[in-house]
Amino acid sequence: MSALMKNRIRHYRRQRHMTLKDLAESIGTTPQTVSRLETEVMTLSTDWLERLALALGVHASELLDTPERPDIPILGFLGANGALARSADGDKLIFDVRSPHPIAVRLAHRYGPYRAGEVLVGTRLDGAEMSKAIGRDCICCLTDNRLVLRRLIRGEAGSYTLVSLASDGDVSYNQTLLWAARLILRLEYL
Repeated sequence: MSALMKNRIRHYRRQRHMTLKDLAESIGTTPQTVSRLETEVMTLSTDWLERLALALGVHASELLDTPERPDIPILGFLGANGALARSADGDKLIFDVRSPHPIAVRLAHRYGPYRAGEVLVGTRLDGAEMSKAIGRDCICCLTDNRLVLRRLIRGEAGSYTLVSLASDGDVSYNQTLLWAARLILRLEYL
C-alpha cells in the first residue's frame, strides 16, 4: 500500500461513536498512532488496514477513499419474462467499472442467454446517447417506469422496437423510453 493514501478511518470511527482511545485499544496501539493514520501522516500498511477494518466492522476496501469508484445500485430482480421486480433494499455492487452511470440487475430466472443468479451491469444512457445501445441487450425504462431487459432496435421517429430475449417472447414496436442501459458486464457467482 502506498504512503499517504486517502482513507475513511475517521468517518467510520465517528459513525460508531468511538474515541481515538477506543479504537486504539481495540487494535493494540496508542491514540496518537490512530490519529496519525487518520490524518495520513503515517503510512497505512496492509496490516494496519486489516486491523482497523476488523475493529470497525467494515471491509478493508471501505476504509480507502476512492471517489472514482461508483457504487452500482442493483435495481431489482429480473423474472422469467424479462420484466423487473424492483428492489427497495438498497443492494449495491462496489467495484471498478468503466461507466459514468452504471446500474445492475440480478436475475431471478433464466432469461434468453442469461442464467438465474447472474448480475447484469449496464451503462445508463439518456436521450440521443441511447443510439449507442442500438442492436444491444439493454435494461430499458419504459415511460410508466417499468424496467425490462430487451434487445433495442431503432424504431420510427425517435421510438424503439424492443425484442424479447426469450425464443417465444414478444416484440414491442414504437416504444418511447425514459432511458436505456446497454449491458457492459455479466457477473456470475460460482
